[in-house]
Amino acid sequence: MPKNALLAGLRPSEKFLFSVVILFILGLAFQFLGAFLAAWIYGFSISDVLALGAYDDSRYVAASKMIQMLGSVGTFIIPAFLFSYLFDGDFFSYYKFRNPTGMAPMLLVILMMVSVIPFINYMAEINLKMEIPIRALDQLLRTLESTAEEMMVAFTATKSFGGLLMNLLMIGVIAAVGEELIFRGLIQRLMTQMIKNPHLAILITALLFSAFHFQFFSFLPRFVLGLVLGYLMYYGQSIWYPILAHFVNNAMGVIYYYFNSRGSADDMLEEIGTSTLIPVAAVISLALFLFFVVLWYYQTERFTTRSPQSGEIEKG
Repeated sequence: MPKNALLAGLRPSEKFLFSVVILFILGLAFQFLGAFLAAWIYGFSISDVLALGAYDDSRYVAASKMIQMLGSVGTFIIPAFLFSYLFDGDFFSYYKFRNPTGMAPMLLVILMMVSVIPFINYMAEINLKMEIPIRALDQLLRTLESTAEEMMVAFTATKSFGGLLMNLLMIGVIAAVGEELIFRGLIQRLMTQMIKNPHLAILITALLFSAFHFQFFSFLPRFVLGLVLGYLMYYGQSIWYPILAHFVNNAMGVIYYYFNSRGSADDMLEEIGTSTLIPVAAVISLALFLFFVVLWYYQTERFTTRSPQSGEIEKG
């Protein structure tokens, strides 16, 4: 048992419940802190900055970005290091910040995420065509999906290089680091310890990861992404692999919107793999992705040996 770890003796299920409660409390607290600061700095009322809308107002967008960044830090990054200290005795050791096995596996992760775009987009199209039997609920969820898309467009609509860097920090770095620490570093590990089956743990974590975003009509592509991230963590045994993959996925969207704002991009990125180009592109995408996965697996597997039940490293 780790020294000075206050909660190391808790069972995995108890750690999971404790983590969920703390994540909810801190996430809510930082959301309101962000709203208070944004209202004070930009001259809005707290109710105004918490309301969804007014994305045509640049001050409102800036205020919303501040809330988003503080909320992400408070919901994911701060709790993640707190959990590491409480469960393992220091702020970092719980999350397997092991050095990757070289530049080749990192490059292959980037190639994986680029090659899988058409397949992910095809999954998104299938998801969008799904209909919920309850018409009112279907319309509500589609409205929420549209609002989320409107917010993303507003957040990423910038023509300056400085704005691009800020968006990469907010949507790329902070989201990738924070969400991977919590979902792959914490939840997937606890799930594996609870159910003694790493593959089922990866599946459940991917479901939770997708559900967390509260976008039903984007659930399927995020679930697929969650599976990819989960297996990168399991087979790579380093949190840096899913963090890099998550960053590349988010950064590609940010960069697309940046060039779209400058009028130098079309809808190619989002249409690759959809019916406008034929689903065959999605099949080719999946084949390329699996090819890079196999190369990555053989690059990393020789450095790690894991328990078939816990997924923990035994030697490396």
